[in-house]
Amino acid sequence: MEIPRKAIRAERGGSNPLGELDSYLHQHIFGQERAIESIIRALNRGRYRFAAGRNDRPIAVLLFLGPTGVGKSETAKRLASYLHPEGGGFLKIDCSLFSHGHEISALVGAPPAFVGREQRPLFDPEIIENPNSVILFDEVEKASTEFRHLMLQVMEEGEVTLLNGGQRVVFRESVIIMTTNAGAREMGDYIQGRRLGFSSRREATESMGASIFNIGFSALQKAFTPEWLNRIDEMVAFRPLSFETLVQILDHMLSEANQRYEECGVRVHVTSDAKELMLHKGFAPEFGARPLRARLMKEIEAPLADLLASGGIPKGSEIWVDATGEPEFGKELAFYYLRDEGLLQLAEQRQTEEGVDQPLEAMEVAAGGNGSNIPQILDQGTDD
Repeated sequence: MEIPRKAIRAERGGSNPLGELDSYLHQHIFGQERAIESIIRALNRGRYRFAAGRNDRPIAVLLFLGPTGVGKSETAKRLASYLHPEGGGFLKIDCSLFSHGHEISALVGAPPAFVGREQRPLFDPEIIENPNSVILFDEVEKASTEFRHLMLQVMEEGEVTLLNGGQRVVFRESVIIMTTNAGAREMGDYIQGRRLGFSSRREATESMGASIFNIGFSALQKAFTPEWLNRIDEMVAFRPLSFETLVQILDHMLSEANQRYEECGVRVHVTSDAKELMLHKGFAPEFGARPLRARLMKEIEAPLADLLASGGIPKGSEIWVDATGEPEFGKELAFYYLRDEGLLQLAEQRQTEEGVDQPLEAMEVAAGGNGSNIPQILDQGTDD
């Protein structure tokens, strides 16, 4: 076949129909630029129903692999929240609950004369057939062989039939996302072998992407048949998180947490030294960002709650958290505050308008006092 002489060589245009989604994911998922690029590419292909002639398949079938705590499940949730901000378009299946063959009846219902036939199957057509629904199968490697056969039908034919009534559930309008921790132990060993530590920068973790993918894919080949793996449209590798990325994630958590703090009449700022101390205590590259939320609760929220309950910090205060002390003796976090009546007024306004939950009075009565182990607090006065 000859190309006509007047044919114009195609080049990529400047428009990006999924540009807003791309930006949204980058605002909420940190350190995974290449993973987001792969997701956008797969979804764009799905928009045109380019599936090698199989238009009855789901919009996209994606498999997220990588170390634990790097954003695989969170990415699926954020994608669903963008596509369905009002809710109703997201279904999560915890595959560890389906390690035995008979347990798939919870998905498709029980046949006639079987126990549990009256129970509503998890494969809910009201969610699944909602356009652009996101169906997350978390830790798919833990599922039984029967579960995987069912998934093969979903990926290839785009539909299943419920056994408790014969209703057909169609996945044609769904984005199927599976996450796996297959190879996670080997990935952890590899990360530790590369001496990825507290000071590791983004360039160091970015360069590890190909190796992480190879480790994960090798583990997948041992866990799944070629027939099963070949039904996946895109395998997306999530990379380890650098120190810079962990700071971004911590900042994002603090920004979200401040929405609740402001409802209690305070606003919290954390200095760079305090963030570094928190990350230093909680940094374990093989666990990614997973320990960060627990660290935030232990290092910031538990002391803050004690200070508010004891009157050590009054409502209507701007709060700063800093690291104090000498490294050789061990640093600790200290809380500083300035009164800000505007925050108190804001909290009262929100309570009136939104009915914000307040600390439980019954719990206060049962506690019978202000508690103990109040952290250090340094009052800088009221001067600017």
